[in-house]
Amino acid sequence: MTDADRIRNYWEDRASSDKSAQATTLDYYLREIEFRCISEAISKYRPSGVFDIGCGDAFTTSRLAQMFPEITFVGGDYAQAMIGNAKRNVQQCEFKNVEIIYYDVSRPSDLPPFDLIYTTRCLINLTGWESQKQALINILRLLKQDGVYVMIENFLDGHHEMNHIRQRFGLPEIKIRDHNCLFDKEAVLPFLGTWFDIEDTQNISSAYYLVTRVIYSKICQQRGVEPDYFDEHHKLAAELPFCGNFGPVKMITLKKR
Repeated sequence: MTDADRIRNYWEDRASSDKSAQATTLDYYLREIEFRCISEAISKYRPSGVFDIGCGDAFTTSRLAQMFPEITFVGGDYAQAMIGNAKRNVQQCEFKNVEIIYYDVSRPSDLPPFDLIYTTRCLINLTGWESQKQALINILRLLKQDGVYVMIENFLDGHHEMNHIRQRFGLPEIKIRDHNCLFDKEAVLPFLGTWFDIEDTQNISSAYYLVTRVIYSKICQQRGVEPDYFDEHHKLAAELPFCGNFGPVKMITLKKR
């Protein structure tokens, strides 16, 4: 079994065993931050068509379709179980402006171009930088001229900074998951700059992780209890402004030249 097959099987298993909003990540409020960021980007650029690559269960896609009924949304994923969950979620909502399709970002596609494309922790599930570069080229080809790509992915530098702070608080290192390959900003930013104008770069997880992965985690350690993703610390931390570089999740907003 190849690494790519192993990663795909991981997501097939997750989708088969968990049909909740936590199927793609246990951290519900991190998804809320991502949703807010994407909705703000859509409000700013006002696209007519949006493609959610790696849509998973389509909870985010569906919410955006409800918020922007005048925009056509397409959600694509390569895990068949995820696609099944996504289609059921969309059908239950009865939205007319969202479609779920099979799509593998690692392969070229003949889909028509979009005004705006976004990924949320999707490309980190590819096997390495070479496959990630090819995926970024495939995304570029699916964008209209002056189209916008909102890249919400995990980066090594923020992950390491977060672990340095945890170490100072006597907390164990948070390991990178076996199925994830985090981006190196020193490699990806020059690569993206070849075809895109970089409109904005923000670490959208830094303040959130300082509260949830450091302060709240330390409180849990002292009390001898397991952290709860639905604890008030997570809910309140999700409302904080973005600052610092103490979390792995960055949002890079790019416009195709």
